[in-house]
Amino acid sequence: MEIKNYLKNLDPYRTKLEQSELQTKRTAARKESDAAPSAQGDRVSLSNEAKLRTEAYSAALAAPDVRQEKVDALKSKVESGEYQVDSRAVAEKLLKEEQDLFG
Repeated sequence: MEIKNYLKNLDPYRTKLEQSELQTKRTAARKESDAAPSAQGDRVSLSNEAKLRTEAYSAALAAPDVRQEKVDALKSKVESGEYQVDSRAVAEKLLKEEQDLFG
């Protein structure tokens, strides 16, 4: 069974990051064309929140796509018949995600 992420483009963090990068590039290009050369040069200052978000994003990208130990544990439970799906809990989580996404 293959699960595809069709909601990748709806990732609010990625969208916000891309918008921020685009705005930064536009602002930098505008400043380059308007500003005269200065003796000190340009300076960039990032807030602590921006630094933390950058670190979190980098850590997420560095994380493995598959946690093999979890896959193996679930595989053995399914094969032995121990794995039970709580359909009510799955439905509740799907509805909550839907509300969070559009609400």
